[in-house]
Amino acid sequence: MQSTSSRGDLSAHRLFGVKDLGLRDPEPYVDRVIKLFLSIGEAVAARWIQLPKAVLLLQMDPNNAASGAIYIYDRTTQDFYMISFEGPDDTLTLDDFAEILPEYDLLRYAEQPALLQPQLAHAASA
Repeated sequence: MQSTSSRGDLSAHRLFGVKDLGLRDPEPYVDRVIKLFLSIGEAVAARWIQLPKAVLLLQMDPNNAASGAIYIYDRTTQDFYMISFEGPDDTLTLDDFAEILPEYDLLRYAEQPALLQPQLAHAASA
């Protein structure tokens, strides 16, 4: 997508849906599903940007400032996606996130999560 950007191309990987976590209908209490998601990795949300259609998260190990990874929760489809770049994408710091957010215009994916569909990496290429 943006090969001239600092971290190369952006891709999205669907992880799982809310039903896979055993939840029925988390709306309008999206904070519950996000907290459950964070508990799976024993992580915290260093950044949590909640919009009507999606939640953009920087998830981190609370004991490691360079352990961040970016996730989007699509509130419509109730699916979680990991946002990946070329090279390591789970070693982000808060400063990295602050740079990546506008550079890759990540808010537009939270505003319109359907834009993630063309970015989905195929299982065969993973």
